[in-house]
Amino acid sequence: MKKLLLIAIVILISSSWNVSNAQVRAGFKLGVDFSYLKLKAGDGYTLDDLDFKRLISPRMGFILEVGINDYLFMQTGVFGAAKGVRYNSERYIKEKWYDSKEYEILASIDVPINFGYKYDLGGAKIFAMAGPVISYNIYTTNLYKADNEYDNDHQSIGTGVDDEYKPLNFGINIEGGVEVDRFQFSAYYTQGLSELSNSSDMVSIKTNVFGLTAAVKFGSID
Repeated sequence: MKKLLLIAIVILISSSWNVSNAQVRAGFKLGVDFSYLKLKAGDGYTLDDLDFKRLISPRMGFILEVGINDYLFMQTGVFGAAKGVRYNSERYIKEKWYDSKEYEILASIDVPINFGYKYDLGGAKIFAMAGPVISYNIYTTNLYKADNEYDNDHQSIGTGVDDEYKPLNFGINIEGGVEVDRFQFSAYYTQGLSELSNSSDMVSIKTNVFGLTAAVKFGSID
């Protein structure tokens, strides 16, 4: 899976450089995610007693933007991100029950492939773009605080029945914002389409993220 993802990225970037008369610019992009894991219990199970809330986490990475003409462009990149949920529960520790704050965290490498449109307002441009997102999950854990101490239950990623999460996630992204000189400011929404649980008969897991980002592009700007 890692090799296939790497090959896809290399082919995408290589083909981007070959776009006729295209302007290619790289940049750095960071932001904040408000993510959510949509957990749906299977038959005979319930999650109704858990009050899930969005997890707030940083996002950062590099972008590659290919200008096709004065209006159309393609933007891709590689980002490190963390998705998850937070909720209150209880933990049995040292023969006693304690209230606990729980954080289900799924770290991933995200590769969006967006196609967009820019409109020049004179001094600034507004833009909108959309496209698929490929995510490779690299780490997951259940972090919790109980009895005034932090600890975590490490979970596994793989394709086996004993693994909590699958390694690949596919989704769709919508993003829009404003561009001033070499700077971009945007808001986006990403809906995960893949089933992430290896035990979907017990619980179904899908991602849901919205966030805010700021990017700076390197090189000369028209």
